[in-house]
Amino acid sequence: MFTPTASPAQPLLPQALRLLCLALLVTAVFGALHYIMVAPSRHVPVLHPAGAFGFVLFALSVLLRGSKAWGLRLWTAVGGGVVLLAGLRLIDGLLPGGPYLSGAVPLWPGRSPGPAALDLSTTYALMTLHLCLALQPFHRGAAMAVLVAAWTGIWWSTMTDLFEATIWGRPVSGFSLSCMGLAGLAMTHILRAEWLLRPLFSRERHGPRMRILLVLALIEPWLVGIATLHAVPETVSARLLIAPLLGLFGLAQLALVLTVGALLERAARANARAELFDPVAGRASKFRPDRDLLDGKGPVGVILCAPRAGVNGADPEVDERAMRSALQRTVRHVRAEDNIGRWRRHMLMVVAHVPSEADLARIGERLERKLRSQPDLPVAAIGISMSAFDEPNLEAALQRAESALYVAERRGGGTLVRVSDLAETGQGAEARNPPPVIWEGRRGPPK
Repeated sequence: MFTPTASPAQPLLPQALRLLCLALLVTAVFGALHYIMVAPSRHVPVLHPAGAFGFVLFALSVLLRGSKAWGLRLWTAVGGGVVLLAGLRLIDGLLPGGPYLSGAVPLWPGRSPGPAALDLSTTYALMTLHLCLALQPFHRGAAMAVLVAAWTGIWWSTMTDLFEATIWGRPVSGFSLSCMGLAGLAMTHILRAEWLLRPLFSRERHGPRMRILLVLALIEPWLVGIATLHAVPETVSARLLIAPLLGLFGLAQLALVLTVGALLERAARANARAELFDPVAGRASKFRPDRDLLDGKGPVGVILCAPRAGVNGADPEVDERAMRSALQRTVRHVRAEDNIGRWRRHMLMVVAHVPSEADLARIGERLERKLRSQPDLPVAAIGISMSAFDEPNLEAALQRAESALYVAERRGGGTLVRVSDLAETGQGAEARNPPPVIWEGRRGPPK
């Protein structure tokens, strides 16, 4: 059963979302006034008062719903009512010979011809956007799927109307198109944290580029269609075929843009994590294994890895490139809650909250496979150690992991050594005299 995700302390609405809703309110009110002032007999496209009222309810629902349960239920019920009425209107419009369902609802426009009827594209936008807003507090994934369906209809109707207006001079309702676009943008802003929309709202360098590519992907089919009809007038006879082909072309471009955006966002987040947890290359890292990460989350394990076992120091530039490549691969293939960094320049460090050394070893084995330049060419040496319950920090566990790594390097690439295995096999003498740990350029632990 779905449960609301609203927090007890509702944050203030973002300024951009508030402005979008206010613009939607103003546009819907002026659209209704335009309908009243323009006589239906003139047969000009208008925004029906029922549609204007639906958009007003959408804007008020976004602006006024809060974190309290009664407010959430109230506006969800209002949105559900709009979805029901809009669904009845769509059934009436799509099934001309079927039952006249919406005729039983007073003041709701039915199947009457001419501008007095509520057009199907506006009805579809109202139904999907209200449904998306009603689902958002309970299941964001379902809301995101409905938003995709809503934007598909909005984009299709907008491009079709503008295409016919440009080629054949057919009048369109600017109020209807504006209300659909503003409501769609407001709902998109609400779901901006979803993975599909996150690249479009990113503040990284790829954010503005993705927004430009999105606009081009949306308007290019319209421009291509206009250019085709002007260059080859004979294609007017294939008018019914051109629109679906251009729509499929636009959807393919849009899918490509969103896929590229998702990949760029993933790479940007990986780079941000690498910079945050890399004490050498990062700009903002305050990570200190002698005092951090023992925060009551349970047992903590330390993995130390030498990506190029036995060749460190041979070529500093090659080592640095290999280290950075290993760091990027590690960020992409470990868990989000694990902490990644560098230790003593040539060692890759992973600090993970795991229940046992066996779980830590599985992470280390997976890391070793991901760091191979070729599937059958193991090169990394790995040492792992768990912190004890009575240890106040990671210093001792880090030293034990470095001792295990020293043994793993002596054994060759592709080797993983546990500290517990050293004691069981009687090889503790190898690990008792490793190179001393260097803390920020000096021997021994920090003072």
